[in-house]
Amino acid sequence: MTLAGTLWDAMGWCPMEASARYPVKSATGDTLKKDTADDGGPVARRSARFMRLTWGVVVLSWIIAVLALPHLPDIVPIHWGLHGEANGFADKFSGILGLPVVITLVMILLIVIPRFRSVEFSLEAFRDIYAMIIFATIAMIFSIEVMVIASAIGVDLPIVTIISLLIGFLFIAMGGLMPQIKRNTVMGIRLPWTLASEEVWNRTHEYGGRVFMAAGVLVVLGSLIAGIWAMALMLIIILGSTLYISIWSFRLAKSMPECEGKICS
Repeated sequence: MTLAGTLWDAMGWCPMEASARYPVKSATGDTLKKDTADDGGPVARRSARFMRLTWGVVVLSWIIAVLALPHLPDIVPIHWGLHGEANGFADKFSGILGLPVVITLVMILLIVIPRFRSVEFSLEAFRDIYAMIIFATIAMIFSIEVMVIASAIGVDLPIVTIISLLIGFLFIAMGGLMPQIKRNTVMGIRLPWTLASEEVWNRTHEYGGRVFMAAGVLVVLGSLIAGIWAMALMLIIILGSTLYISIWSFRLAKSMPECEGKICS
């Protein structure tokens, strides 16, 4: 094994690796036969599938950016204000090619982060959920890239509405996945009291998932009717729902017998 391979393995888990084969339980609670597939079972297969899809989006982001370059003006908009007015510009090479660079760096970061997780928590059993979250995140950034390119070409787009819609759909997806996220130090509602208690973590993510899904639906609906105020409305809903679930979780932790005073006070 090469030195690079040894270092890579020593860093820990990777979403593309095969997962452990855990016993599967039926709806009645009976333990079924372990998955003996060489690829590590359904969790590993879902994880690998979504990681391949995500890498496909990364590659597509580069292809679209390169193909669009000859058709773009020398100066393109890259930033918009709260009400959709373009207030940031760049030359087409740094402005457009910078987008797939960002997507690639975010992809690499999201793959590397789990390798440095704390040893007491693990993503092993739900790595497919993490792969889905990576896919949703990269897909959203890619959608913004397509929007920026279309706007630069001259297509008149409701920028604030599109961005708000994308974030709303992302929150719906994240909310749907949250109840499946088990206690870890990489993703989820990672507050001192949720990390200190598995029951607080589970109940927070079950309830928080519904809250985030509802917030996402409100953002989507609000984006369609708020016009230039869509971004402001989105920020209010997202920040409000995040603050609400944090306070709800804190109060839940305070009521738990195992809650330590130094964490919940």
